[in-house]
Amino acid sequence: MTKKGRKLILVRNDLLEQAIKITAKEGRTLFSFTNEIFEHAIKAYNMKATLKDVIEYYKLMNVCKGLGYTLVPYEIFMKMAKKLYEKERKKMLEEWYEFGFWAGSYFEAKYNENLIETVKSFLQSTLWNIDELCVDLKDNEIDLKCFSKNLTPEYTGMLAKFIEGLFNSLGYVVKSNKRLRGIIIFKLRPKKEENSEIKLSVEN
Repeated sequence: MTKKGRKLILVRNDLLEQAIKITAKEGRTLFSFTNEIFEHAIKAYNMKATLKDVIEYYKLMNVCKGLGYTLVPYEIFMKMAKKLYEKERKKMLEEWYEFGFWAGSYFEAKYNENLIETVKSFLQSTLWNIDELCVDLKDNEIDLKCFSKNLTPEYTGMLAKFIEGLFNSLGYVVKSNKRLRGIIIFKLRPKKEENSEIKLSVEN
């Protein structure tokens, strides 16, 4: 018979064993541990989220911290980027490419498993002002499409170089690309096929 205010629930044996190890390590009771899980699951549900969403967001914040991200109001960033781009366009594009390349190396070192999916999730989560971003992996090639009316010509160019550097670092090269204001389209292939023909189509 269960105690008043408590009910018996069934839990997978492997999960129970892990929970027992955690509570023993932290000096907690299994009762308090499981109740905490339920409390946070209910809070997440009330925010129209799931524990998986919360974990993915926490993972994303750690990635942003590791990459040295900082939050800047969009309008201020755009004004700063426009002024710098007008004066030092070549240098700005080089630096965005280099940062993308470094970010790719960071992802490869930290998240080798499901790497492309992790990068896809990161891009979709951090590019808040993008209307649509698709990253599809098929037959070992990647189709990336980015559309947004909010992208200025300057930001379009810088973001394209960041994406190029990111995937170059992950072992992909540009097979073809198209860039217009607010539109970035990349077709990428593994570097091992580097001797095949590369088609570039860039429009400013």
